[in-house]
Amino acid sequence: MKSFLFLLIYTFYSSFLLAQDKPIKIFYKKSDEGFVFYANNNESVPYTVKIDFQKMENLSSSSGEKSFIRTIPANAASQEVLKLKKNEETKGTSFDFNFLYNIGDPSLTIDEDYPYLLPYKHGKRVRIGQGNNGSGTHRGVNAIDFNLEIGDSIYAARNGLVIEVSEDSNVGGNDPKFEKYGNFIKVYHDDGTVGSYVHLQKNGSLVEKGDKIEKGQFIGLSGNTGWSSGPHLHFMVAKNQNFKNITLPIKFLNYKEELFIPRESNSYYAYHPEKPDFEVQDSFQESQFEAEMKPSDLNNKIKFDTENYGDYVLIYVNNGMNTEMRGILKLELKNLISTKKLPYKFTVPAKTKMYLLALSPDNSADSFGYQLSGEFN
Repeated sequence: MKSFLFLLIYTFYSSFLLAQDKPIKIFYKKSDEGFVFYANNNESVPYTVKIDFQKMENLSSSSGEKSFIRTIPANAASQEVLKLKKNEETKGTSFDFNFLYNIGDPSLTIDEDYPYLLPYKHGKRVRIGQGNNGSGTHRGVNAIDFNLEIGDSIYAARNGLVIEVSEDSNVGGNDPKFEKYGNFIKVYHDDGTVGSYVHLQKNGSLVEKGDKIEKGQFIGLSGNTGWSSGPHLHFMVAKNQNFKNITLPIKFLNYKEELFIPRESNSYYAYHPEKPDFEVQDSFQESQFEAEMKPSDLNNKIKFDTENYGDYVLIYVNNGMNTEMRGILKLELKNLISTKKLPYKFTVPAKTKMYLLALSPDNSADSFGYQLSGEFN
């Protein structure tokens, strides 16, 4: 959430209401002793306000302060925030001040070990495109980019109250000028932090402002809106500290029920407690694939096939010919490591689909890919 700063100059009106279309409204009334300032909070979550007086003629507060920080409870009406008293009855008074506000209550203790759920379908494995303080747009920011496709389901990582939704955009691109077009859901948590789910597809929110949501609830659809180089879900959690939003390196729950912080280029299974068990492909033993020989489903054709196994891409040769074939597999790799020396020579029996090698991502990489070609004789 952004902080908003307003500068206003006052003369002598019995009551004046500020920032009419904002969540926080500050107004004052004359009293027998001077002026009393009040705040209205039109939102269902607390806000913190800072009021700074630049001028205060013939007026003072009981504490002598000229700067006041107050937390305004949710849905508060006419919450008294401060009093100014006349110093001398026979003289006039005047003042001017500015104020800013931000969501949250700074007195709350942040739960640094809260077990967030990975915000996609239980049992689904997704790669991290960019992690905390990443090498791209995450420099200096704690946020995680999950490589979801357009239309993939998004699930609530934590219980909370929906405080803002934007879903009317169908615009995006890899340029900061597109940032304002990103669709999102923002959720207030009970420790005062705010979770943001960003880059949703148009009309991709299944919740509305004011909805209470539960951890693991299906809340939206991933997209590619706003400042985005490709489809993904950007998720971050921030707290209000000294009227600045500080992003946090939050921890997620894995299928072993351990807490972890996702790393760039690694992929992780979403685990939502009380959901059914699922198969985990974490241990790669190349020997088990090398021992397999499967019948070919091709007729008088030969080609290369690929399959995903956890973080690995498995490459097979599928020989539908009636004779044994020899070949050479050639690969151009970007941030991928091959389990076999390239180019790779092989001999495959007739009518057989045979494993050749596997590719795995370099953990230091934020993107990867390959081009495959081969020769047969």
